[in-house]
Amino acid sequence: MSVPATDLNQRPIPAFPPWLDLPPGYIVNDWIAWQKGKLVAARLRAHPEDVQIGIDWLESHRARLSGFDLDWLKMLQTRPVEEIAELIESPSPEAQQWRSGMPFKGEPFVTQAQMEAIRERAYAG
Repeated sequence: MSVPATDLNQRPIPAFPPWLDLPPGYIVNDWIAWQKGKLVAARLRAHPEDVQIGIDWLESHRARLSGFDLDWLKMLQTRPVEEIAELIESPSPEAQQWRSGMPFKGEPFVTQAQMEAIRERAYAG
């Protein structure tokens, strides 16, 4: 994705830095969520029992869960951890949608320092 050039050479100026490996259709916030998804996936692989944290969080909010949240709950209760990890770290549009409602919040999945590093990379390079 490029924006019109402003220099005399009329070379396109990239809208995002080249190191920001945005899949087609992604915006910076999607990239941030994708990077967070990769960290969560790594955590779940290392500590499969942490799937229960997501289940517990969803169960504790059951009275106000959306249909999508209920889908997350069903997935966490029925799918293998590796399948869940593969989904949330995938760059696919389906995975992007799943990450938008991911029940894995904060620590132990992603630390504040990790989120700051992701945001810094996304916005500052």
